Amino acid sequence: MKVMNEGLQDRLEKYGFSLYMIRVTLAASLSWVAVHSLYGDRFLYFAPLAAILITQGSVKASLEKGVYRLLGIVLGGTVSLIVGQFLNVGGLSILLILLIGIGIATACRLNMQAVSQIGVTSVLALTFYQDNYVLWRVAETLIGVAIALVINMIIVPPKGFVKIKGLAFEGSLLLADALSGLVPGGRGFSQASAILERSGERLARSGQQQKEMHYTVSHYQYRGELNSLTQATKHLKVIHSYVKEISTELQLLPARYAATDWMAEVVEATADCIALFGTKTLSDAECQRSLPECLHRARDLQLACFAELQGQCSLSVIRDLGAVFSHLNRVLEEVEQADFAALSAAPQRATAKAEKAHALRFPSRNGFTERTRFSEK
Repeated sequence: MKVMNEGLQDRLEKYGFSLYMIRVTLAASLSWVAVHSLYGDRFLYFAPLAAILITQGSVKASLEKGVYRLLGIVLGGTVSLIVGQFLNVGGLSILLILLIGIGIATACRLNMQAVSQIGVTSVLALTFYQDNYVLWRVAETLIGVAIALVINMIIVPPKGFVKIKGLAFEGSLLLADALSGLVPGGRGFSQASAILERSGERLARSGQQQKEMHYTVSHYQYRGELNSLTQATKHLKVIHSYVKEISTELQLLPARYAATDWMAEVVEATADCIALFGTKTLSDAECQRSLPECLHRARDLQLACFAELQGQCSLSVIRDLGAVFSHLNRVLEEVEQADFAALSAAPQRATAKAEKAHALRFPSRNGFTERTRFSEK
């Protein structure tokens, strides 16, 4: 099973069969079977226990927890074997191995998960003191960790890439809404700031899930699109930082300049470029306008308005206005760079799809469509 059907997953979750539960039960069961077939009946519980404890929502998190667990087992087992040669099981020996093991882990600045595992392994290794105990423990834990990671890589949520792309798309349109809401007649600074925060949260979640998707098997069919999505998300995060600066600068401007019609027109034209880029790059809907034309119009508006203001404002006001227009221009430059990167990657993806379709004797569908602007629910 590679990717679960979305409808099937929804039905299973109604009865408590979540994706996490399926991963854990499969990993634990397969770990038990693997260890039993390799080693027989000795310490069978360590492999399924490791599979249960390290299985997380993503492959990266599971890998990190598995590494910490193995480090803790190796270090704790080594210390307990050394101390066990000189002392019997008792309060003094347990105190000594915990002090040494946890002290070394703390000095090496290991993660707290590894530190706690050192304590558990040290006590168990001293209690069941055998020459092969630590070796068995490491081997079976390694098997459990490996099986859990494979299960995490294979069993993934349905339509994962579509959902990740949708998060970035929503983030881009919320970003445009936040910028347009900063001008008079918009949502106001407080509401625009809230929308800007939501946009940053969507972009951050999408970026994090894109990184996690690289560790799964299902990402291979989307690897070209995933790389393009990663680049687009990076550009949108840069634009997000510029919009935050614009919000701050607009609040510092005198009201008679921040609340003018020309300022609203300039900001709205810049916001339209952000929305159009997100729609063009991150959705499958059609756009009626050309992004280069919108960028050209927004840049002309910025230059015309700023040139006109130079003869009407004091030097201090021109300085403050210059900060606003500088960030607005940087937004347009970032959108232009992002669009160029997306257009450069599109022919490569189209060629790959065409070759694959030709090999399979299926008709190829190569389209670049856009969606209408997102409106806040």
